[in-house]
Amino acid sequence: MHFKLSPGFRVGLLLFFVVALLPCHAQSVLNRNITMNVTGQRLGSVLRLMEERGKFQFSYNSNLIKQDSVVDIHVANQTVKDALDKLLSNRFEYREAENFVILRYAPMQLKMVTDKFSTEGQTCIISGYVADEQNGRKLENASVFSRRTLESTLTSADGHFELKVKNESQPVVLTVSKENYKDTSVIFLSELKVINDNQSSASSNSGGFSYLPGDLSKVENTRLGRLFVTSKQKIQSLNLGGLIKEAPFQASLVPGLGTHGSLSGQVVNTVSLNLAGGYNAGVNGAEIGLFNLDKSDVKSFQLGVLFNTVGGSVKGVQIGGAFNQVLSDVKAVQIGGAFNNAEGEVDGIQAALAFNNAGGLNGFQSAALNITSKKSSGIQFGLMNIAEQEFRGIQIGGLFNYAKNLHGIQLGLINASDYSSGFSLGFINLVQHGYQQLIVNSNESTDLNVLYKTGTRYFYNVLLAGTNLRKDKKLYAYGLGYGNELPVFNFLAFNTEITARNLNQGSGRYLNLLWRIDESINIKVGPLKLMAGPSLNFYYNQQPKAIPGYIYVPDLPNHYPTNNPKYTRWIGWTVGVGIFN
Repeated sequence: MHFKLSPGFRVGLLLFFVVALLPCHAQSVLNRNITMNVTGQRLGSVLRLMEERGKFQFSYNSNLIKQDSVVDIHVANQTVKDALDKLLSNRFEYREAENFVILRYAPMQLKMVTDKFSTEGQTCIISGYVADEQNGRKLENASVFSRRTLESTLTSADGHFELKVKNESQPVVLTVSKENYKDTSVIFLSELKVINDNQSSASSNSGGFSYLPGDLSKVENTRLGRLFVTSKQKIQSLNLGGLIKEAPFQASLVPGLGTHGSLSGQVVNTVSLNLAGGYNAGVNGAEIGLFNLDKSDVKSFQLGVLFNTVGGSVKGVQIGGAFNQVLSDVKAVQIGGAFNNAEGEVDGIQAALAFNNAGGLNGFQSAALNITSKKSSGIQFGLMNIAEQEFRGIQIGGLFNYAKNLHGIQLGLINASDYSSGFSLGFINLVQHGYQQLIVNSNESTDLNVLYKTGTRYFYNVLLAGTNLRKDKKLYAYGLGYGNELPVFNFLAFNTEITARNLNQGSGRYLNLLWRIDESINIKVGPLKLMAGPSLNFYYNQQPKAIPGYIYVPDLPNHYPTNNPKYTRWIGWTVGVGIFN
């Protein structure tokens, strides 16, 4: 069967595909319409309500917005920008970053006045001054920069500036920015100058700049940031905030002396090569230097011969000869010569010689000391491991393991936890809010024994000491062991315990080791537990003969010798009472 398409149908089909292939631009968040009718509500609640209705999120400095202040707002089908102007009394400017609206405190307006614009070869020289529009006061340390070419300068004490900009046969756009002031842009076209302080126009000449939400000043507030970031860069960062541009490459000698000059902290580079040290907004490729400072995220690979400090997150591989410091999350292999510190969650590997510190862990830590401060899971391997909150995984510590709430396994000399539903195997296992009992008992070898049990019902540690009360038949015992309690009813349980104790028969020179396997039935009576049961004993005796006034255990009745005269065995008993928590 053959179908023939009519000319009208063909035209319609063509138009359909043309429309379908046209680029689609999502509506700006600030231009979305919103309806709100709120009276006497807290500002913080109103901002959250606006987020829900506009389907976006705010990013702002909570110290500059009084969230507890009471506000009214009545808007019907108006833009988000108009609603914010009413709500915040035109004291903020708004910047968009993906689905975020960044609120920047800017209650004042500035102006740029130019007194020189000349061209010398491939360079444009522009000079002038920046002032407060309302009172005319000249402003010091205002950032004047070209978004396209990244040339920048700061105004002097009298508000004056002079800037050389590459002449690219295109309109030159200078933007001036200062903390607490709204940005203003000036456009130069040959001899024609147009002043434009409209945000949307400035955005249309953004030169590839975008905005990042969140606090980008964390690195600058660290000790290393205060030491290595220049005052000019800190002022630029304060003025420009989250204004970020991407560039393929940066080369620098030290922070502030490189291809991006004092604007290096506002640029995310694909490749950053730093002879001594570098300072970037972030890296989305590879970075190598003696040391590296990055305000935002680092992705793929970073090598600092001395150290790396990152204000955002790290994804990929990070190697610091001395240490790595990350102020957010790590989804990477992080290797530090001395230590690694990640304030967020580590989803990967941390390896260092001295210590690793992570906010949370979902991976592996290996160092002499490993610490996590938030809910964690994975493996900690070192001399000492500390999980300050819930831990699910394995702690392997040569000396010490601690977890506030253990849901895993501890293997170490000393294991401790506040709460435990896991398993701890070590010389000493302590659970502060777990299974704890104080036992007083008697057996066929020693008249009085005191035992302390701590751990979980499934596996607990036993610390013990005992003595004979008869002066002419003295005997001292001390040792430790492990046990398990099997509950039958609320008032009835069976305990199995294996203990090892050294018996002092009058001389501390000899090792006289008694191994006991005790099976006991425990009956709860009020606040006490009554217990009794048989035991199987194996005894190794180094002491060659009895000492007057002391019992010589091998001479006791019902002991059965073995092929080795130093070993005996027998069936014993235990009767005692316990105080339980």
